[in-house]
Amino acid sequence: MACPPVETAPHHGDILADRIEKALAGRADLPSIAFTGTGGTITGRTGDELRAAIWMQVDRLRSWMRGGTGVLVLAFPAGETFVTLFLGCLMAGITAVPVALPRRGSRSGQFRHIVTDCGAAAVLCAPESRATITAALRGADAGGADPGGTDPGGRDPRGGTPQIPVVAWPPDGAALPSLPDIDRADAEKMRPAIIQYTSGSTRWPKGVRIMPWNVVENCALVMRAWGMDETAHFVNWLPHYHDMGLMGGILYPLLCGGQSVQMSPFEVIRRPAAWLEAISAAGATFSGGPAFMFADCLTRIRDDGIDGLDLSRWQRAFCGAEPVPAGLLDRFHARFAATGLRRDAVFACYGLAEATLFAAGVPKDDAGTAISDQPVTPCHLTDETRAHLRIVDPAGTRVLAEGETGEICLSGPWIADGYLGRADETAASFQAPAPAAPDPVWLRTGDLGHVTGNTLHVVGRLKDVLICNGRKIPAAELEWLAAGIDPALNPLAAAAFAPDVTSSGLAVLAIEPRLGCRLAPDTAVLARRIARAVAGEWGIRLTDVVFVPRGRLPRTSSGKIRRAAVARAWRETRSSIQGEVVEVA
Repeated sequence: MACPPVETAPHHGDILADRIEKALAGRADLPSIAFTGTGGTITGRTGDELRAAIWMQVDRLRSWMRGGTGVLVLAFPAGETFVTLFLGCLMAGITAVPVALPRRGSRSGQFRHIVTDCGAAAVLCAPESRATITAALRGADAGGADPGGTDPGGRDPRGGTPQIPVVAWPPDGAALPSLPDIDRADAEKMRPAIIQYTSGSTRWPKGVRIMPWNVVENCALVMRAWGMDETAHFVNWLPHYHDMGLMGGILYPLLCGGQSVQMSPFEVIRRPAAWLEAISAAGATFSGGPAFMFADCLTRIRDDGIDGLDLSRWQRAFCGAEPVPAGLLDRFHARFAATGLRRDAVFACYGLAEATLFAAGVPKDDAGTAISDQPVTPCHLTDETRAHLRIVDPAGTRVLAEGETGEICLSGPWIADGYLGRADETAASFQAPAPAAPDPVWLRTGDLGHVTGNTLHVVGRLKDVLICNGRKIPAAELEWLAAGIDPALNPLAAAAFAPDVTSSGLAVLAIEPRLGCRLAPDTAVLARRIARAVAGEWGIRLTDVVFVPRGRLPRTSSGKIRRAAVARAWRETRSSIQGEVVEVA
């Protein structure tokens, strides 16, 4: 399992708390974090003001939790309360689990799974969210999407209401619920600073155990690779429960001694121009997001919306979290070059929660000049990131030569501690035997790519996931939701996949009926119902639904659907999947 380097290995979790304290002290009288509100209002906090707000949270938490230990789920909208409470957990030694608020009417059951899976002592939320969260824990968000199903650990998240208190925060004088007595032996164990839930190929999200030194080391890697220091000025609109927004947008700007402006993701998704306007107004040097937002800026910002923008100080316009289509960043720069944006500021990057966040991707002076026949934009490597990256054959026994495509493997002190409660998956992914020096074990990312010179091309995934707005959604999750629309559909005989490797927010579904069941005559109506459910749950647009006769989808020797084979056949020619194709308007 990944271990902290000798020079920074702590006996406890104080290393991260110490770094936060030092960073706040360094900006005692200087702006540290600003929060945008309704109507364009901005609330700024100096280092001293932020420190006082954080320690108020620490005192509350420690008093309530008998000195501060355990796990808390933080279910808040973006804003100052979440940031100070999250940082308060890190300072108090409490494991924080940032999550998205459950949506009313959600059918996935993921929120309930996360709360029970992490062993939370309580869920903390804004007062206005308490009723929705309580309903979600009662199972109102399961909605029949997984009839009789269990997660990979054998636990049924719909079996009984979790007895976990939901606490409106701040308590403002309200009586806090009593918590179970703490097992002192357990309290002395090294706990993760953060449990970051991420979606891989399994139906239920997995909790990544991120230790205090993982955060410190990955931040230091970003500082070296991107030249990030106390002069950095971030604008962050990315979701605070996503690793890119949480680490890259909140923690790293703070830890490097810089400052940040925190925006609502909904504001930027609703009006992409708000993102560039904030960068211009703040004179920001660092900001980024998934490829879909760079694309949205091209299609949804009018020419007159560019007038008056000053992007000349934007030094690091990073694009990641999903495949970056070839040519996208060139078009983005060309559209906004008149604002002073430099071409070398716009670049692709690569990372994942299992590596705490960042793994590859730096700006280059010659960005955009390389000629490539790849469908995706490559990530440039430094000597350090190249040394901690290998491309290996699927068996993980041989390092591949330059230009050969295989699985991307990573190493370094920023590699997380493993998956929570999943020993087998931790062993398979985090403890892969090293095919080469310098590190004894490597993280198998499940992503496919090749290295050419000093560039990494991420060309696909071994994992069966879909990507929408930078978020990874397991194919199995979509399949279960679709099958729940009609009892005649079989979630274990289905394949959801992207129409092409660079697609974001689009999917195709091929699905068979259950044994002995027949579909309703009007399959077009059924397809539209499925499409509405999928769009409502994740924002994914189904372009086609293929109703396949039973037994026609390709399977492995153990009977599992070979999603990659189905996707490959579809991309080559629709007729390769023998079934009734329904185009969804």
